[in-house]
Amino acid sequence: MATTPKDIAFLRKVPLFSSLSDAELRAILASPANKIQEFPPKQIIIREMEIADAMYVVLEGMVDVSLRASDNFGRDVVIATLRAGDFFGEQALADNTTTGRRSASVRAVTAAKLFRIDRQHVRLGVKSAAAAEDATVTAVAGAPQDKEVRALLKSMRLFQSLTEDEMLNVGSWAQVVSVGPGEFVLKESERGDCMYAILGGTVEIFTHDSDGKICILAELQRGNYFGEQALLPGSSGQRSAYARTNGVAQLVRIPKEYFRLVLNRDSEVARNLLKIGQVQRIRKVQVQKGD
Repeated sequence: MATTPKDIAFLRKVPLFSSLSDAELRAILASPANKIQEFPPKQIIIREMEIADAMYVVLEGMVDVSLRASDNFGRDVVIATLRAGDFFGEQALADNTTTGRRSASVRAVTAAKLFRIDRQHVRLGVKSAAAAEDATVTAVAGAPQDKEVRALLKSMRLFQSLTEDEMLNVGSWAQVVSVGPGEFVLKESERGDCMYAILGGTVEIFTHDSDGKICILAELQRGNYFGEQALLPGSSGQRSAYARTNGVAQLVRIPKEYFRLVLNRDSEVARNLLKIGQVQRIRKVQVQKGD
């Protein structure tokens, strides 16, 4: 396909490709492996649990992202509607630690025109993003992203027991990840190995009721955190709810080891998180019952 500066600017809005050069973006747009596809209303584009081979950018129309409800009826529950400029399908390709399977299904709501980007070019974006992250980690402590993360964590009561040296070296233990709209960050019943603080964007926490309908537990924004309950001593270690982004979100991924370090140093935080967990469990049961 012929490329224009507008096409390149459009593709660069996808966080995965933001660090690529204009020449690399032109190569993606011009590659025979990538193409524009059109889908009629109600047609399935990707299915939950299938092996991923591409990601998609919405050019025209609307698509619904749905999740198989965790009950015995096999129902699909719509969790997001994406429009022109949104994208999906990159998560199953972007992280080498994943199974490579889709975490949700996507179906056309209206006639939809999508730009399909093959796995090989998604991986190019992954490598470029990883190189950028490595550069941040090895850079001086004053790197702009490190400063923003440090300011965020310092403003949160949860992390006030961390030392100045630990904060100065935040780039070596905390990772900033960019997540596309409607993508899952956590899924209920998965094992937890990290927690997240929100640097930008919003994240919705939800579960399902007995009828398979979505029950919103919270909508979180910059300065909020989530995923910590599965990391608490004495917990099951499993996620208690789903977390997905409303739009593009910037999250700070904090490993379990550093979270536990905070708990060991700050008994007040540990006690408060246990109390919060009890309240959240009660609230979840009430919401699921429709109380």
